[in-house]
Amino acid sequence: MTRTPAALPLLSLAAALAATPFPADAWSAQGHRVAAAIAEERLTPAARRLVRELLGATPMSDVAGWADAQRDPATRPWHYVNIPPEAAGYERERDCPRDACVVAALERAIAELSGGDAAVRRADAFRWLVHLVADLHQPLHADGRERGGTELETRRARGGRKTRSLHRVWDEDVLQPILYRRGAIAAGRALAREVSAGDAARAAAELSPAAWANESHALARALYAELGPPPRGGRVLVLPDAYAAMQRAQVEAQLQKAGVRLAALLDRIAVAREARARPR
Repeated sequence: MTRTPAALPLLSLAAALAATPFPADAWSAQGHRVAAAIAEERLTPAARRLVRELLGATPMSDVAGWADAQRDPATRPWHYVNIPPEAAGYERERDCPRDACVVAALERAIAELSGGDAAVRRADAFRWLVHLVADLHQPLHADGRERGGTELETRRARGGRKTRSLHRVWDEDVLQPILYRRGAIAAGRALAREVSAGDAARAAAELSPAAWANESHALARALYAELGPPPRGGRVLVLPDAYAAMQRAQVEAQLQKAGVRLAALLDRIAVAREARARPR
């Protein structure tokens, strides 16, 4: 059974000591805004009241990148989980030492937002929650090989000598077909409209961060299998020129899942809090 910590430790030196260096960013800032915009389109009245209580008139998409600006080393490992590539799925004891990973950080944020009373802590927990739900739906943030793809250099077939890590390709490049000639908010609203009722129900039925990690890890394994054997001797992996376009359906699905699940999670938290606050 997964253990859920009762509070959100905003500064944890133990987490920093336990962590393997890894880039914190997942999706670009625009990608996080897309996921938050999808969620904003799906908020229930109860969830909207919760968001208004925490943010006032500020759109949720405006705080989606807040967590990446927190440069304290202790929070750095909260953005990813290093599941071994050969593993079937997430195991807390193996993959989240001292609860320093995105799964545990999300569980703490949920617990603080659900049961906490301190306004500042709840506001911080909310900002972490908005951000980390999207992080965990970036597949390379749930796979430990090559430090989440940061050590695998790639280039496009006709892209000259310029290289980018596979991780950076998935943080930024794969978003370009979605953002083309429109901003993140417009893209998010469009993607929200395209989510079918059935897909939304299936996504919202699974609100466990550990399950999300397993899904993203499985997708990461499939992405690596699609790329074939990694190049040896420090050679660069050549990607098709149309790689970003080829991944568009996968990327859209992951962002849509993140937005749907964030909205559903906020609704569950808001409804439970309002029920406890009613006079008995």
